[in-house]
Order: sequence, then C-alpha cells, then structure tokens
Amino acid sequence: MNKAFYISSIALSFIFLCVCGYYIGEVESARNAETLSYLNSYTDAYNYGYSSYNPYEGYADEYTTEAAMVSIFFFLFFITTDILGIAKVKTTTTKALGIIGLCLSGLMLMWDFLILSSPSSLSFDEVGGGFAFYALIVLAFSIVGLVQSVRYSKGKVVSVQRTDILDM
Repeated sequence: MNKAFYISSIALSFIFLCVCGYYIGEVESARNAETLSYLNSYTDAYNYGYSSYNPYEGYADEYTTEAAMVSIFFFLFFITTDILGIAKVKTTTTKALGIIGLCLSGLMLMWDFLILSSPSSLSFDEVGGGFAFYALIVLAFSIVGLVQSVRYSKGKVVSVQRTDILDM
C-alpha cells in the first residue's frame, strides 16, 4: 500500500510542477494586463477627460486564490504520504525524510494560507517558484521513499550494512 502512495506522490509532484507553471503564467499575464489597462485608463483620462473600463481588474486575485485552493490538495496528499511512510516503513532514512517532509509541507501549507488570506498583496506569480521548488523536493523524497519501501517489503531489513549509503 505504501508503494502506491509513493508512486502517486511521484506522479502528483510532476503534475504539481505543471500546475505551478500554469498558474504562474496566468497570474503574471493577468497582472500585466491590469497594469497596462490602468496605464491606458490614466492616459485616456488625462488626455481626453474620461475613464476607461478595466476589464482585467481582479483576475490576478482570482487566479491566485484558485491556485492556492488547488495547492491545498497537493499539500495534504504529500502530508499523508509522509505520515504513512513514517508509520509503515521502519527505516531510519524513511523516518528522517518523512519528518523533514512533514516540516516542509507544514511550512508550505502555512504559506498557502497566507496567500489565501490576502491574494492581492501576495500573488501566485511571486510565490509559485517556491511551490515548484517544493514539488522537486517532494519528488526526490518520494523516489527515496519508494526505494526504501520496496527494500523494506522484500524483507531485506536484517541489519544495517556500512557499505550502503541508504539504510535498508
């Protein structure tokens, strides 16, 4: 069962990288369009005495909120995978990576709640790079966790050999 969670975690980390890239692009485009629209309305009001309608107002905030809501699903799944890895696989490496993964996931979840609390002051194109970096860390931890889970399930855990980098 734990191997399935690690494999799903590997697949979801790739998907999360793509989701981060998509929302970073969308929020950046919406913010650029808002800025351009604001500058055009200011120029029009100054030159011609009327104010232009801003059709792009609020889209960056909406995309940021949507990205933060989608990210919660990924964070909760990665937290579940780390907890199950600690509980089911009894190797030192899995426990250490699980604890580090839980700490990082908790920090990212708090960061995500900060984004949800004020999407206009903290947009996703500013923090999406950190989320993508987190997805890469989860990918690495999940690959190591999968290897440890396979070794542990085969019953090779008798003693720790000093020749292996990772314990068995």
